[in-house]
Amino acid sequence: MSPRIVVDKPKRRCHTAFILFLLSQALWAQSPPSIVGTWRVVAFETHNTDGTVIKEFGDNPLGYFIYDGTGHLAIQVMENPAKKDPPVSFAYFGTYRVDAAKGIVVHHVEGAVEGDGSAGPKVRQYIGKDELRPFRFEGDHLIIEIRRTNNAGLTLPEGVEYKVREMVRVR
Repeated sequence: MSPRIVVDKPKRRCHTAFILFLLSQALWAQSPPSIVGTWRVVAFETHNTDGTVIKEFGDNPLGYFIYDGTGHLAIQVMENPAKKDPPVSFAYFGTYRVDAAKGIVVHHVEGAVEGDGSAGPKVRQYIGKDELRPFRFEGDHLIIEIRRTNNAGLTLPEGVEYKVREMVRVR
């Protein structure tokens, strides 16, 4: 007869907790990426049909897109390097919802401001409206790209081929 191994309750709980942890990690690794988090802006550009690219906030824009787990968002972007004081900038906040099947995040804008004399987007017109933004993930990057073919009802100005906003997840 072989000896019986007895595992006391604290060790059994520890083993159970470890197994649950491993299972949760496996499930998390299989889940699709989430927009929830803080995203640092790395590009904010308009690509025109004539091939020119306009970098509304300079070569190294400063800013964040923040999507929290309760459905709230805050977005702030400013020009870098600043060419004047105050710099070109905008900010808005509100709530959001994601339509993953369509690849669209809807920003419901509650409040918005532009920098004094800002040449950036006129975001005050967004207050009280739903702004649809087609998005995708590329690794740790969140890409919001508005094209005539995926504009989700948005109208691009004449001569604009597409607009791209690229962010990297802050860790």
